[in-house]
Amino acid sequence: MKILAISHIFPPAIDGGSKVVYQLSHQLETHGHQIIYLSSDCTSTDDFVNSKYQKISTIYHQKSNIYLPVYHHLRRPLKFINIFIPNNFYLHQLLQILQKGPILKIIPFIKTTIKIIKFKPDLIIAGPLPTTIILYANFFKKILSTKLLINSSFHQSDPDFSRLPLVKTLQSADYLWTLTQYESDFFIKNLKIKPSKIILAGNGVESDFLKTKKSKTINYDLSSTILFVGSLAAHKRVDLLIKAFSTIYDSQSNISLIIVGQKTLFYPEIHKLYLLLPKSIRKKIHFKFNINNKDLIKIIDQCQFLVLPSIQESFGLVLVEAWARSKAIITSNIPPLKEIVTSSNGGLVFKIDNINDLQQKIQKLISNPKLCRQLGQNGHLYVKNNYTWNKVSQKICQKILLSP
Repeated sequence: MKILAISHIFPPAIDGGSKVVYQLSHQLETHGHQIIYLSSDCTSTDDFVNSKYQKISTIYHQKSNIYLPVYHHLRRPLKFINIFIPNNFYLHQLLQILQKGPILKIIPFIKTTIKIIKFKPDLIIAGPLPTTIILYANFFKKILSTKLLINSSFHQSDPDFSRLPLVKTLQSADYLWTLTQYESDFFIKNLKIKPSKIILAGNGVESDFLKTKKSKTINYDLSSTILFVGSLAAHKRVDLLIKAFSTIYDSQSNISLIIVGQKTLFYPEIHKLYLLLPKSIRKKIHFKFNINNKDLIKIIDQCQFLVLPSIQESFGLVLVEAWARSKAIITSNIPPLKEIVTSSNGGLVFKIDNINDLQQKIQKLISNPKLCRQLGQNGHLYVKNNYTWNKVSQKICQKILLSP
């Protein structure tokens, strides 16, 4: 089968939603299906409005991968035009979505469209929302009269999921790959999606993470290590974690914090907060940017547990990756994260944005290594039984009658 996989950015760019699309497509490719990957040439969503961005490296990628340049200066003009259009108009909502990008440049997009028409894909896999990439996917679905599978990476607090252009795109898709029961229920109840279109498959973890052999540790002079992994965006609340860590450090100076991720437009705020800390605390906070899976596994193996204080997530892939390495987690009690933590019994949840509750949960795991190990073991078993890419792809393939 011929498959067109579309996302706003692709690995090595760091993004959970695009990683999902890439991993499923790669899994199908290893089983003999023919894949074309299409994305922007950006390395992060910030690059959609940054004309001085560093283009994604294509040295190690297949020739069939297509990375298109984007327009960077359209956000403000679109925002200005939108002032004169009533809020309830379809065009107003469409322009709101386009402002987020990526807006692919016309001539390269036309050339790519011709190439894709000649390729004649039997299936389009696209995600995540709410980027404009879903609109491009729907465009290809219409001109090619082919089937469309969308992974929305649903964020419960994002208003774009109630905007008509994206709602109509979700409704017109042949299949919706959902990550949690919460997401599935929301689509059925609020967006009137037919239950027959829903494929609740969750998210997969790469095979390297599930290998039982422990990796060699990276040289940090640490005893109890807390880990954060994710983009350094405002909604991840890394700032809250740093504040909680600095308070706990005053009474327990044998702890350290490793922050692994990708810089965003919010990173200067995080760095400013870091610089305000006493030198003794700064020495115990380590930043690592844009690392590969091999090094990430080494860091996870060395940590005591992982903390994800995010206020907006669709699934929390980093939780699954930490569990794959038998590590306990602490995360906020937003519905998608609370659902998988409750199902796995692999960690603790704290009240969203509540620094006191976060501190209590961190101290609980630091002071109780036995509980920490047990939660990590629970999480590992849960991931092994439910969230390998083989199991995720089988659920999807069975629904769309595609050989895995």
